[in-house]
Amino acid sequence: MNFNDLKSKALSKTQMRAIKGGFGTCGYKSPSGTVECNVSKIQAQFMATSKGNWCCDSCASSSYCG
Repeated sequence: MNFNDLKSKALSKTQMRAIKGGFGTCGYKSPSGTVECNVSKIQAQFMATSKGNWCCDSCASSSYCG
């Protein structure tokens, strides 16, 4: 495979952010039931705490951000 083949299959910045949990691509449901979608991965993890739920690449199939 040459460089041009690889380049044509490379992900865009937007696609990479979605995979890695960039700003606005994640969500959470806190233990108290608060739901927030379209936040950063760090925000989602922090707000979900140990008994909540958070998602990034699986948000579309989650019950709270789907």
